[in-house]
Amino acid sequence: MNGATTVSLAGVGGQGIILGAAILAHAAMAAGFDVKASEVKGMAQRGGSVVSTVRFGRQVWSPVSPHADLVIATELLEGRRTLDLLAAGGALVYSTMVIAPGSVLRGEKAYPNDIEAAATARGVRLLGLDAEALAREAGTVRAANVALLGAASTVLPFADEHWQKALQLVIPAKIIDVNRRAFELGRDTVSQEVGE
Repeated sequence: MNGATTVSLAGVGGQGIILGAAILAHAAMAAGFDVKASEVKGMAQRGGSVVSTVRFGRQVWSPVSPHADLVIATELLEGRRTLDLLAAGGALVYSTMVIAPGSVLRGEKAYPNDIEAAATARGVRLLGLDAEALAREAGTVRAANVALLGAASTVLPFADEHWQKALQLVIPAKIIDVNRRAFELGRDTVSQEVGE
């Protein structure tokens, strides 16, 4: 892997994937890493899938990698879809929220409920949390992406000061406190689960 770590953020348009990737990239830079990023917006403006990738390390030559070490997914189905992106031994941090696609709503397909079995088969660690509930507790459901970053912070090599600097740089001042709280709630929720 040449010392580079690859993190992919996946979700649906409007869920703050690109903002989350910017926060992650700034945290990596604050920690002194070389950083490269890319994004695939697709039909983001119409609620379609969005994937952003951030790679960091001592020296990173490309924003593209065949596999991710960590995937952060803002919805359960997006998490399930992105399991194939993960290298064996990787981790998936995902929101347990369900947004049923049209094919499920029309009864054409069943919503997949096999994320645990699929993760076990791939040797992937799962960290699921109700990011929307945590964001609501922090003050706005729009901070669910930041709650997921807080959860992901438990498996990434950045100090709290790096995350705080990144939040300060990317989040507008009028909503920084709510987002800091969402980050803390996401981190604390996963830390408690791991500690049990």
